[in-house]
Amino acid sequence: MNRTVQYWRLLQPDGTPLPGRFPAERVVKRLAHAEAEGLNRYRRCPDGMVLIGHGAATADQSLLILDKVRRENLPSVGDAAGARRAIALTADESLLEPTYCQFAERNIVAMLTSGNGPRARRLVDYLKHKLDIDVGIEPVLTQNLDQVLSDMSVSRIDVAIPVSRINRNLVGGDWVQALDGARALAQDGVVRVGVSVGRRGSESQKDAVRRRIRELIDALRGSGALSEFDSAHVVGSISGSQRSVDLLEDRFVEKTEVDADRLNDPAQSTAYARDLLAQSLTRNHEYLSSAVAEVPDEDAPFPDTLIELPDDERQ
Repeated sequence: MNRTVQYWRLLQPDGTPLPGRFPAERVVKRLAHAEAEGLNRYRRCPDGMVLIGHGAATADQSLLILDKVRRENLPSVGDAAGARRAIALTADESLLEPTYCQFAERNIVAMLTSGNGPRARRLVDYLKHKLDIDVGIEPVLTQNLDQVLSDMSVSRIDVAIPVSRINRNLVGGDWVQALDGARALAQDGVVRVGVSVGRRGSESQKDAVRRRIRELIDALRGSGALSEFDSAHVVGSISGSQRSVDLLEDRFVEKTEVDADRLNDPAQSTAYARDLLAQSLTRNHEYLSSAVAEVPDEDAPFPDTLIELPDDERQ
């Protein structure tokens, strides 16, 4: 069975680098301690999705398992004759669909998903509301995006996203207004929105629009919303030459063959996923070191706590 290891990096919510190392070991130990103490690790997102985090630390690895919890719309089970019946879950049982998140140097996160597991922005949501750690996340790309955007005179950004994924917690500000307002114009269930400098107006007016487009790009990159989009395409020029960057097509990912039985076996899955991610990180160490900048040699100042009932769930 093929699976994809996705590479992301943690940032500040505004898209700028963290001031130090993400405290990965402390985070997974906090979750492991909460599990041992029987504390509430469930997170109910505003759109109804339920998550639960598990911490699994070793001497040199910090792994966070983020499960999507399903208690409704469950698949059927078939007997030898093909007859269907409901999955026999008790009232306190649920179906868990995991994403394995291996934290690495330079605030990189390698993610291995079951296919239906939580997307990257759900990790950001969980960290913020359950651990009081407010960060952004963006994909590691096949080129140095920070340098490209710094050198580029941006003239346009185009995005596409399925209507079903648009919600006010995806990415705030002007983005949510534009996407929400374009629902009626969706084609085949996909909303497409573009912002460009245009040909009219003075040079100062065009520069103001360029700055605004850069603000929109930074907001999108830092929000974690990129994992929900079908495409996010930036167009501009560098030294007079036209350049374009597709923020999703240029993601650095690795396809890997996995043993489905081991990955889906609760007794083996954590150790197996840890090994798969460690091997992938080792294979790609040289590229990741060249593509992602170093961070200061100290932990970023984040709280060390678990929030059993976040404010937005007190309804």
